[in-house]
Amino acid sequence: MRNRYNYGILTNSGPHLYSMDTGGSREQGADSTPVSGYMPRDEHAAASAAAGSIASLFSTTPTYSSAYLKRRELINRQQGQTAWNEAEKLAFEADWYDNQLEWIATIDQTYGEPVFWDVLAAMAPPFPRGEQGPKEKLAEGNLAAFQPTRIQKLLKQDAMIREELERQVQLAREEDRKDYLAWKAANDFAHDILDGNRTAYLRVLEEMAPLQELTMLGSGLEFSVRSSSEVEVELDVNSQQVIPREAKVRTEAGVASPELTVPERNELELKYICGSVLRIAGELFALLPLESVVVQARDTKLNGKTGQEEYITVLSIRIERKFFAGYHAGRERCLEALMHCAHRMEYDPGTGFEAVDDLL
Repeated sequence: MRNRYNYGILTNSGPHLYSMDTGGSREQGADSTPVSGYMPRDEHAAASAAAGSIASLFSTTPTYSSAYLKRRELINRQQGQTAWNEAEKLAFEADWYDNQLEWIATIDQTYGEPVFWDVLAAMAPPFPRGEQGPKEKLAEGNLAAFQPTRIQKLLKQDAMIREELERQVQLAREEDRKDYLAWKAANDFAHDILDGNRTAYLRVLEEMAPLQELTMLGSGLEFSVRSSSEVEVELDVNSQQVIPREAKVRTEAGVASPELTVPERNELELKYICGSVLRIAGELFALLPLESVVVQARDTKLNGKTGQEEYITVLSIRIERKFFAGYHAGRERCLEALMHCAHRMEYDPGTGFEAVDDLL
């Protein structure tokens, strides 16, 4: 799976998602129909209409790194520029290069807010089912308390005011109904997550899109739900897109563009892959009650023996939640941290990555 980009702007659909359940559905990209089937059928349509997307059920907001926000600024700057002179073009390229290096170095240091499914599952309804809701009670109280004044009677406004108050009761009843269905949608969904419903897992990954930074950089992602406690992620590194070939060095004369050496590019790719793996694990542990995350990092490499390009696995790793809980982003080198996890990787600073077998 390969995503195409234009100057860092994603032009393809989002990550592919599928369950490893027999007969499980496969969702092709961010524009596909949302996975459903986890709410009681008699209230599914009403609850969906009331609740909207999964992201709207929760108060969490996306967390973006400073490098990501800077990239958005650069893209906006690029789109807003109608013409470049040579100095402006070179200065922009230098800013883009600096941003790319910052992103690679810090990709593992930002994670989204955790979702506490147990808290959501334990939340009480806004009011007992079958009883009046609080908004309807308030509106009915206003209607019952209405006593027209003499002026209102004289101007024959009392009937109009009473009619409006009765309309407010109907509106309040509908708002209470929507509030109840929204609570039920969130509550049922939280229980499905806690019960290990794989379809619900996929909907979380699809709709909450926790790894936009990686796809924006140029990498592709595919998720597989192996079990209620483990998700596998295929990371299409796409190093030719992500790793720069030239440096951009500011000088008194302008901006120089020396070509990066092979060891320099290999080192950047190593940092990016290791950081991305930790970022993937951190985002998934924040969203789902998983015990482990398996990442298969793949990239296109030239086979020195055959002279042909091959799409190979360069890192296969299983990260346990208990390990990740003790990991301190920014204070530990990614590579050293990952060496404590079950993994397969063959790397040499001079030649880069070699093909390895996937962990099962």
